[in-house]
Amino acid sequence: MPNRRFADGEVVMGRWPGSVLYYEVQVTSYDDVSHLYTVKYKDGTELALKESDIRSQSAFKHRKSQSSSSSPSRRSSSRSRSRSPGRPAKGRRRSSSQSREQKDDKKKTISETNLVLLKPSENNTRRYNGEPDSTERNDKSCVIAEQKLKPDLEITRVLEQYSLRPRKEEKKKEEIYSEKKIFETKKVIEKASSKAIEKASSKTKELEFGGRIGTFTLIFFLPATVLYLLLMCKQDDPSLMNFPPPLPALQSLWEARVFGVCLLWFFLQALFYLLPIGKVVEGLPLSNGRKLQYRINGFYAFVLTAAVIGTLLYFQFELHYLYDHFLQFAVSAAAFSMVLSVYLYIRSLKVPEEELAPGGNSGYFVYDFFTGHELNPRIGSFDLKYFCELRPGLIGW
Repeated sequence: MPNRRFADGEVVMGRWPGSVLYYEVQVTSYDDVSHLYTVKYKDGTELALKESDIRSQSAFKHRKSQSSSSSPSRRSSSRSRSRSPGRPAKGRRRSSSQSREQKDDKKKTISETNLVLLKPSENNTRRYNGEPDSTERNDKSCVIAEQKLKPDLEITRVLEQYSLRPRKEEKKKEEIYSEKKIFETKKVIEKASSKAIEKASSKTKELEFGGRIGTFTLIFFLPATVLYLLLMCKQDDPSLMNFPPPLPALQSLWEARVFGVCLLWFFLQALFYLLPIGKVVEGLPLSNGRKLQYRINGFYAFVLTAAVIGTLLYFQFELHYLYDHFLQFAVSAAAFSMVLSVYLYIRSLKVPEEELAPGGNSGYFVYDFFTGHELNPRIGSFDLKYFCELRPGLIGW
């Protein structure tokens, strides 16, 4: 690897790309891969230059001193030789030197106007021709002539050769692009790992509520507890010590009219749930990335229910019917819940494995039946779990 000649912060003379002009610049950094120096001009412009385009200030001062140290005698002798008869005429030699100077000026003009095309204008009245502010010279006629003389391919070649785009912007773009790539890669890895974990742990291993025996007991114990408390409250002296309470006749526990009222209440709340009022929100993402939508209108359903009850009272509907048949309502609600649970478990046997509940996929019938086998049982947009969890029960209370 070649060693660098110029250190960071060193003030040197840098050649402006596409010209023979050197200006005072300061070295800011060096790229070991491309072997380019990043230099900064006095006007703030930063460019990447090769080492061959950079000279030390001492070399420029030495060259200037040599050019100014030519002796007067040598000048006079050259002047005397030009006047000798053997030499060509003075006017002819001057005309040839003038034509050579015109060619040099033309080349210099072309190189300067080329830099005008490379550097974008800062405003409509001022153009930047590549020189520092102290020596800036610009002519619109030169720009127009250069546009006719130099094709766009030459501009592209200089751009690619000297990388005139700002180095800081390129570095920022590269950093943003690399950060975005890293973020996307992490996201893909996390998504793949989460899917692998979900597939590996699709079966429920930790059982709650006492496992199979506990859930089997709860299926019958919970409704029996409700009936026991209702029978205790019907006594003249309700107490837990008065056990067992007097058991009613079996035919008195069931009444078709009461069961019809339960169904009417359930479907009335379902109708309020399906009304297109209230905002719709998205739930948490599922294992397949899909998000379900839920309509938030429970408050409106409560207000409509209160309006219905108020209407019944206005028409003198006897609400004490609910109190008189409270035991039959409890039995009807338990029977309806059991039928609905059996339906949900049967339909869960046909859904894909990714739609099963993580906590209700143990493989044991009783446990999965009690905890719920399907994660989000729906009939169209009607979410049964979301509806039954709060609407019929709490609004009824």
